[in-house]
Amino acid sequence: MYKDAMNGKGIDRHLFALYVVSKGLDYDCHFLKKCLSIPWTLSTSQQPQQQLVSSPSCDIPEYRDKVSPGGGFGPVSDDGYGVSYMIPGDFKFFFHVSSKKSTKCTDSTSFMNQLFETLDEMKELFESNAN
Repeated sequence: MYKDAMNGKGIDRHLFALYVVSKGLDYDCHFLKKCLSIPWTLSTSQQPQQQLVSSPSCDIPEYRDKVSPGGGFGPVSDDGYGVSYMIPGDFKFFFHVSSKKSTKCTDSTSFMNQLFETLDEMKELFESNAN
């Protein structure tokens, strides 16, 4: 798994990069040691947006309804979630949330509901600070 992470294919590539830097600086980071030794219950990754070559941000008004959310992936542990996300421009973002129905402690619908609630709270926070 670490070899995949070093090649940009692992679920823990961001934390792994911090771990490598801490080792290079001879810094003993207990947080990273702990994070990299526990089972992964949340695996996230941003999906690239490549439908429109001429506009990487895809904010061309006549094409806004043509952007699709791409693909997703499954959880890496039986009691976890796989969450991929895409931000194709200033007007949309997409999430794919997956979990195993065979595990009673996960529920993708509840996860998404909580995610939407959190996004609404963030929107309110930004709008209240803009005034």
